[in-house]
Amino acid sequence: MCGWAGDVAEHQRFARYLHEPAVVRDEDEADPVTRILRDSDTTMAQSAIVRHLDRHAAQLPADEGFTAWARAMAEISAEREFLARRLREWALLRSISVGEP
Repeated sequence: MCGWAGDVAEHQRFARYLHEPAVVRDEDEADPVTRILRDSDTTMAQSAIVRHLDRHAAQLPADEGFTAWARAMAEISAEREFLARRLREWALLRSISVGEP
């Protein structure tokens, strides 16, 4: 079924996908991210997760936990080139900001 009702359901699902990984503890973050990336609408799923990665990474650049977090997210999103590239970009920004080679 298409149309208005379908659009509303998709918007609600997208909003839920934006919210869920943001409200869990860091150690539980992999579960919602993994589940969201299994959605049949890969564009929606990746869009929600890239927003999550950007929001989360922007809070962590100089944090010691960044490397472990980025590694965990990279494992989950390894098959998604756009997400993997975005994580590499955040890792590069972090390296520059903390003076790493």
